[in-house]
Amino acid sequence: MLSFVTRPLRQFFPTFASLVCWCGSLGALTFCILGLSAFAAPDYWFADNMSFFLRQFLVAGLLGCLAGTLGLLMWHRLRLIYRTVWILAVVSFLSLVGLTAARTLENTARIETPATGEKVIKVISINTERMFLGDKRLTAFMERQQPDILVIQEALWWLQERRWERLEHPIGGLGENGYPDHVEVGASGSLVIYSNFPIRLENSTIVLGELHDTASVIHDPDRELLQVSLDTGARDLKLLAVHPDSPRSLVRWQNKRRYFDEADNVIQELQQSSDDPLVVIGDWNSAPWSARFQQTLSQNGLKTAYPGGWPRTTRFFFDYRLHWILGSPVDQFAVSEGVKVLNVSTGPDIGSDHLPLIVELELPSPGNN
Repeated sequence: MLSFVTRPLRQFFPTFASLVCWCGSLGALTFCILGLSAFAAPDYWFADNMSFFLRQFLVAGLLGCLAGTLGLLMWHRLRLIYRTVWILAVVSFLSLVGLTAARTLENTARIETPATGEKVIKVISINTERMFLGDKRLTAFMERQQPDILVIQEALWWLQERRWERLEHPIGGLGENGYPDHVEVGASGSLVIYSNFPIRLENSTIVLGELHDTASVIHDPDRELLQVSLDTGARDLKLLAVHPDSPRSLVRWQNKRRYFDEADNVIQELQQSSDDPLVVIGDWNSAPWSARFQQTLSQNGLKTAYPGGWPRTTRFFFDYRLHWILGSPVDQFAVSEGVKVLNVSTGPDIGSDHLPLIVELELPSPGNN
């Protein structure tokens, strides 16, 4: 009787192990092909959006390849096919690793040490997701950081004004709770720039987008580019705040591409008009591995950098504790030639679904770029 019971168990475990190894190899191949599509077909909506998940695909591909490797020690009915699938999975994984690493380094500046006596400028970018700028978690973060420049996306400024008025507080909170002394608000009220340096508005450009058929009334397809000039004392700094549409549908992806085209035009005009250093920063709604994001950097001679040398999650879903699994690095910055990148980091959870991006820069001396 005992032999009758244990015989099926002895048959089950090898079969189950074989199935796990098959699933590992097939899963690794599938995830790696999805990741490779971001490089092979970047001008297609689905493939371009796969660039958001390359870190997850790499982890899944590695685990799948390891499981598939264990399967080489087992007997399979379709042994030749299994080996072929495993080889394809490993080749796809290694290709994805190489392409991802190359894309990460493509337009990346090295982190430098500050020159003696030169001023370090701290710039922080946050998509506040319409949260009140007087929120205690946010103001506590600002008080700790004391930024020279603060760039906010999705500010919903008209609502901010109403809340400050209702609380009988000064509108904008200028010079309080770590907020810089000057502020410039974009035409739509979505982009806001605070600065300890005097601000001169250059332009606030509205990029018109098409409304998706199923979009909620909250979603605004029109996005703006806010460009200002900051008098840092030694020389002016050109700052361009960006926030294109999120490409979660084909129409919104097309909106984002249209926005990027306009951003390229603005950047080129700024660079042609003067040799002042330029910083472009905000929620780009693009992963660093997006070909379109890298195209903007390459054709405009801009550089970026990442915390610890590797892109980290800035936009997360559902819960901050899951940000490594359900999240993507979409908040970026770029600087023109001559601007030194001294440090890049991400801040803590401040109540938004984005983490703050913290960048420390050193501007070139007048006459040097």
